[in-house]
Amino acid sequence: MMMKTLVLFFACCLSLSVQAVQLQGKPAGKVDDALGRAGMAAVVLPAGESRPQNLLVVTGGANFPHAKPHAATPEERGEKVFYADVFVADNLGQAGNVKLTLVGIMPRPIAYAACAGTGKGMLVAGGCNAEGHVAKVTMSGLRDGEWVAETLPDLPRSVAYPAFALVGNKFYVMGGQEHADSTTALNSCYVLDLDNIGVGWQELSPMPDGRMLAAAGVVDGVIYVAGGCSLHPNAEGQAERTYSKDVLCYDPVSNTWAKVNAEMPETLVGMANPLPVVERKLYVIGGDPGNYYRASLQGKAPTKHPGQSRVIYTYEPSTGSWEKVGELSEGIATFPAVVVGNSIYTVSGEIFPGVRTPRIHVITPQ
Repeated sequence: MMMKTLVLFFACCLSLSVQAVQLQGKPAGKVDDALGRAGMAAVVLPAGESRPQNLLVVTGGANFPHAKPHAATPEERGEKVFYADVFVADNLGQAGNVKLTLVGIMPRPIAYAACAGTGKGMLVAGGCNAEGHVAKVTMSGLRDGEWVAETLPDLPRSVAYPAFALVGNKFYVMGGQEHADSTTALNSCYVLDLDNIGVGWQELSPMPDGRMLAAAGVVDGVIYVAGGCSLHPNAEGQAERTYSKDVLCYDPVSNTWAKVNAEMPETLVGMANPLPVVERKLYVIGGDPGNYYRASLQGKAPTKHPGQSRVIYTYEPSTGSWEKVGELSEGIATFPAVVVGNSIYTVSGEIFPGVRTPRIHVITPQ
């Protein structure tokens, strides 16, 4: 009897272990760049009268096409190249066979920007390119078969690496970095009312602290901003990161910020952005946990970078609970994610410093 009980006990433990880590990021296609790109913008434009299916739009990003084999330093990686080409796919229901088609170019190369898919088109705000960080904002889409971009009011300042979220017809851009050599991260929060664009961007209550490379998601009209890092000048006056596992929430109704009591399981920057939401759960996917960076500051970095995080976490605001629910097939950071139905698509991203993946992954929560 005792042996039977033990067998049942261990069987239940095994079952719970499998259920706790069940999701996998499965290949769903590739971007049209064999090197892959980090910091791309990706959105889904909803189906409508002129379009019978949802349309995935992917643009921008950056990589190092001139890098030496096994490059490990900025000098060996060479020039970072930014892109402006725009690709679309309307076959998202065929998981594992997403095909992207080139349809046009953006007004300028851009990466690490805020973006959203709206009924009016693809909104892209801020970001950076070879000329520096930008404040430009565009709304673009297909018009009679051509990709056309409309200029919207500039952000109040240049912003790259922000968190961002669309709540109804209002688009929020939070935090980020103002210039490439800034030694502090922004704590600003701006909103653009897409129903009243002429008013321009409005400044809201600032975040409790400055952070960049955080990610945001929306549940029940409340914006949650997870992770990211603050900046401070080191002894040489260069920006040094402090990684965070804090989660902030912003209530657009009261224009107030609060810190969530339940911290992330680990520090992370550059997770899937925006944070995908499925059945009122936020999905925190991949990112850079900062372990290698912290070790390098102490002169203790391993000879080989371990790669970015593969972990998939969920956060449920109603219970304040975190759960590890799966893993990607490869660690990825600084990449966009979109939700179609109950499926999450991740697009390209960085797998090691300076090294990208061209893969599109699909994650389908049960």
